[in-house]
Amino acid sequence: MTINLMNKYIEITKKYITKYMKLVFEYKYDKEICDSYLYTYVNVRYNNFFKEDLDSNLTLRKKIIYSLKSKTDYLIENYNEKKQIINNMGIFFLYIMYFDDVIKKQEIKNQVENIYKLRIKVLNKKDEEFKINLFNILNEWNEEKNKFLNKFESKEFNLKISNYRGIKNVYRVNLEQHIKFPMIFSEIAINKVFNNGIINEDKLYIEYYLITVKIIRDILKQDFKKQYIVEFAKTLLEKNKKIKGILNIIEHQAVQDKINLKLKYKDYDENKEQIYELMRSGFKIAIILDNSFEVNYINLEKLNMFSYILINKNLDNYSEIIKNKNILKNIIEI
Repeated sequence: MTINLMNKYIEITKKYITKYMKLVFEYKYDKEICDSYLYTYVNVRYNNFFKEDLDSNLTLRKKIIYSLKSKTDYLIENYNEKKQIINNMGIFFLYIMYFDDVIKKQEIKNQVENIYKLRIKVLNKKDEEFKINLFNILNEWNEEKNKFLNKFESKEFNLKISNYRGIKNVYRVNLEQHIKFPMIFSEIAINKVFNNGIINEDKLYIEYYLITVKIIRDILKQDFKKQYIVEFAKTLLEKNKKIKGILNIIEHQAVQDKINLKLKYKDYDENKEQIYELMRSGFKIAIILDNSFEVNYINLEKLNMFSYILINKNLDNYSEIIKNKNILKNIIEI
């Protein structure tokens, strides 16, 4: 059974935000209002969702502030009898940015002191024990999320991430292994086994876990632009249960938006319905053109449904394809 890392990480985030809000409001805590704010906050913070009319060049901090304010207005309009708790919860939600890597970190003690003072001002609650409890919650949150991400690090495997020449924010991903084999096995033989058959499928479990952790770390650094082109095994298309298990690791919109599954054109052409189903499920495909690709206007237009088109100069019809570059998007020469 595989773990959906992004879902799990967000579960941890939601758990500690809820603990924080329950601690602040005690018996006045309102789950319905808190969950509504949580939904908005997570969508902006992790999925980078925001209203279409909002300037995309705004900082993440300003997007979150704008979105939470809009949520406050919506909640008051629909639950006016809860106006006071809605306003108060909205104020304390803004402080989550200080301990969720949105605003440059202060010392935890400083964060706790600021929230303690705000609680006195807004809720008229002066309780020294509150500071101890909040400090513990923030420490626990920090420890749990770091422990969760760090447990996927491995001495045996790592990702080699490299640029495509002349292309910004798009990266080639390869899984490297550092398992010690007896000297009788040649490096060529080891790589042949590693990149074929069932092992070629199973190594995707490792690659997808590692790249998802990398994407979560990117998101925590507020970097939503990086795109990763990762390996995919065509043999999985014949194994319904196994492909679901492997893809479950990366099946989250925040992750799918940044991952592109690499596939040869011949394999796509022979498995079109399965590939279309993957795309309908939110997975992006980077297609590698090969000599099976027939150059005509219809086929060239169809290439634009893929996130990236990878092309090698050694391709028989390379020149003919490049002549039509004006109708193609996101070509990468490899």
